[in-house]
Amino acid sequence: MDEFESLIGKSISDIDDEVIDAIESINIKVAILEYGYKNCRRRYPKAHFKLTSIDYNDLISFKELIDFNKICIIWYFNDIITDLEFFDITQDLDLIKKDYEYIKGMIDTNHAHNLRAGDTKYLAAFRLNEEEILNDRKINKRVFVFKKTYLQKMLNEIIITNY
Repeated sequence: MDEFESLIGKSISDIDDEVIDAIESINIKVAILEYGYKNCRRRYPKAHFKLTSIDYNDLISFKELIDFNKICIIWYFNDIITDLEFFDITQDLDLIKKDYEYIKGMIDTNHAHNLRAGDTKYLAAFRLNEEEILNDRKINKRVFVFKKTYLQKMLNEIIITNY
């Protein structure tokens, strides 16, 4: 763990793939996430956390999508690692599954083109700029992501636990 904690203050390019592989081998998802600062100096996540691409014709099961209970988040700002966090998602699994079921239902009823990020709380079907044909209709490709609002919750926990 000391080797892992020694990443704080280093460049994100210093992250060793072997360390990531070791963490993921014990069923913990690794996320390398950038944050920024608002004018009020509050930190916010700059991007969603991509989990996997959505295959409309062969949707991944919830169990395969969320095959972990914890996320190891390596937070960085200006390419420098500032925080390491282990976030337990078990308390949020019901909401994440509800979001998944909503997305799945929209896909199953041929309404995937109507998916909106605001329809779900933590898990979203993020729209990409690429298109494909589904049921004779052009539709944007999408990926499953944890939304910025969920990542903000994770980031806020660091701030609370560090003071």
